[in-house]
Amino acid sequence: MKFVYNEEKNLEMRNILMMQPTLEEADAELKKDETDPLAWYKKGVALSNAGKIEEAIDAHSIGISYAPFYAPNYFGRGRRHNAINEWRQAVADFTLCIQLDPQNWTYWYYRATTWNIHEEYENAIYDFKQCLNYSIPDEHYPLIHWLYTSYCELGKFDEAKKSLDLIDCSKAHAPQMDYGYERAVQLYKGIVKPEDYINEEEMAKKVLNRPDRVHLEECGMLYGLYWFQKMHGNDKAAYDAIARLQEIAYPGAFGYTKSIPIAKKLGIIK
Repeated sequence: MKFVYNEEKNLEMRNILMMQPTLEEADAELKKDETDPLAWYKKGVALSNAGKIEEAIDAHSIGISYAPFYAPNYFGRGRRHNAINEWRQAVADFTLCIQLDPQNWTYWYYRATTWNIHEEYENAIYDFKQCLNYSIPDEHYPLIHWLYTSYCELGKFDEAKKSLDLIDCSKAHAPQMDYGYERAVQLYKGIVKPEDYINEEEMAKKVLNRPDRVHLEECGMLYGLYWFQKMHGNDKAAYDAIARLQEIAYPGAFGYTKSIPIAKKLGIIK
């Protein structure tokens, strides 16, 4: 497929991902225009951040009723469905996003991670590869991480190694929000040694300035470390990575979610 990149669209999507609106801010915008789909998106995010997931889903649905061709509210609703394990509904919403805006790699990415978490690895791999067509190398670190670990989950370790050839770490520089993914890919490629991989004090200086962001990043890094150690025959180190993940236990973090069945299989948790 021909590479297509829309810088303006990707910047807009990154802003949507990064926004942290308050309920007061969203309600103020809705008082000005109750049909504004972006204001309903913001209200959904604010409600979700307050732990009101069902109300957040309703907010996104109201936004959809006013603007059915505005993809971000399907995206927001899909994320909220994922938060309460309604993953089939999440896939449906992300699929609608893709139909409405097929060159937006974020929509492909969230459907891919949903497939992955629920062990639909071939579907996940297909979607992650689609993401590569609509993004630039600086944005490829999470994609390579998930391709690598998806192939590992399938036992296709040669394919996992080949996936690392899809990125040149000397030229691609991840945005701050992808710090953990960049470190993981550097580990897989042998640029970073396992003993130097995770340093919480150093991470605190480099990750996004958000509450408990270090532990969120660490979850994905430890999940990747597990598969790296498994691939290299270091079962004890792999066990330790999953055990550490159970100590962090960051709700909703992809790496932690993926670690739970592994931890059960290893007897770390019941």
